[in-house]
Amino acid sequence: MTNTAVTEVNDATARPTPIPARRLGLHWRPIAAHPATAELISTGLINAQVWADQSVWRPVALWAGVAGALSAGVAVERIDWRALALALLLVDVLWGAVWRLAGGRDALLPLAPRAAQQQVWLPYLQPESPAARVFAGSHHELWPLAFRVGAPTALLALLVAAVVGIEALGLTVVVVALTVLGWTARHTLHGIPVMLASLISIGLPWTLLLWLYSDQNITWGVALAGLWTLHRWGEVRIRQDGLDAIAMLLLAAGELGICALLIVGQAPLWLAAIVLLLLPTWLAIVQGRAIGRQMQPLWLAAMLLSALALGQMG
Repeated sequence: MTNTAVTEVNDATARPTPIPARRLGLHWRPIAAHPATAELISTGLINAQVWADQSVWRPVALWAGVAGALSAGVAVERIDWRALALALLLVDVLWGAVWRLAGGRDALLPLAPRAAQQQVWLPYLQPESPAARVFAGSHHELWPLAFRVGAPTALLALLVAAVVGIEALGLTVVVVALTVLGWTARHTLHGIPVMLASLISIGLPWTLLLWLYSDQNITWGVALAGLWTLHRWGEVRIRQDGLDAIAMLLLAAGELGICALLIVGQAPLWLAAIVLLLLPTWLAIVQGRAIGRQMQPLWLAAMLLSALALGQMG
């Protein structure tokens, strides 16, 4: 019993003396500090948000791309579905993200304060520099947006386009150029030209998918894409003002051109169905009723039907 007590005393003497936590610069919290939410949800190098915008059944880039593939007359068994999905993702999601930049800061979803407020240091944008005077102080908003949002969006679109093909890469460069033109027009003309939006939503997506899947002359397909781009231009204007004479002229020119193309292609049955789909728009105009969203599914159906007719003609 005595030996045991002596051993315990010796062991206690040999045990090292603990160093207080404060001497190591440590401190204890009753509750662990939680990282900021922005730190926890930022897991990627490039952040993206995806949402469905307005109605699905309306003429937009996704359906224009489908129409382009239909107008090429490609057989179903020859379709590479993964390549088709990637091309549609490019024309609808990525081109749409690039074009949205033309609307400026108000057209984008809210950014984290550090991304929106962080300034980009450029020597030629310093106070009193010529470029700073040209931008009249707005570069504090422009350049963080351009470098933090615009550059990653355009780069991602170009990378995906390079995978799709050289045609996609070239048209993506065109989309970027049209976006810059749209942004400039919004600041100089106080509005984005509807024609540019029509090209982005109908003309270019249709042309790309037609280009990718057509084995023959694409002249008729490009012509049909141009007519529906013209029609889209009129659609946007007539929805804003039911008495817009220019909108009526654009709609009439597009529809007459589509009918003429189908007549030359000897497709009377297709033509009859398309006319029936387009007729309600003119009835509403004659009756003085507003042209609302209820017409959009009819325009979409007519567009897809005309593309299918052209593909069958080929």
